[in-house]
Amino acid sequence: MIIKGGSRASPKQLALLLLEAAPGESSQVLELQYGDDDLLKAFIDWQSISEGTLGKLGLYHAHINPDSRYAMTPQQWKRAADVLEEKLGLQGQWRALVLRSTEGRQRLHVVWSRTDIDTMMLRSDSFNYRAHEQASAQLALEFGHEIVPGKTWRGAKKK
Repeated sequence: MIIKGGSRASPKQLALLLLEAAPGESSQVLELQYGDDDLLKAFIDWQSISEGTLGKLGLYHAHINPDSRYAMTPQQWKRAADVLEEKLGLQGQWRALVLRSTEGRQRLHVVWSRTDIDTMMLRSDSFNYRAHEQASAQLALEFGHEIVPGKTWRGAKKK
């Protein structure tokens, strides 16, 4: 399972990227933890709220891409987002889960608001590559997938 991501702005561009499907593709919002069911409005609001901080990148966008050999259930996709959220330190932040399919291959896009409403500071995005690899290794063990080592991967022990 490969997980990549980073902080960003451009909420309109991101929403359009996730929602627009070319022929042979599909896009499905699995979860939106914010107001109504309008992904574009949520991303714009999240980025606008971040303007009250000193930071410019109010969104964190990650994609979770398992090997094509493994089919994932909706519960597994949500679990994958939960584990990544914990590793990134984004617990309690608003998030959106969008499942994209291209020619039968699925990947999950997760977008979080980085602005902590209580402190009006952006949640840190430091060490995000390490968090991606830790989440990937943990999920591979939980789901019985082959572990994909990365640059900072130090191995994972089976329980």
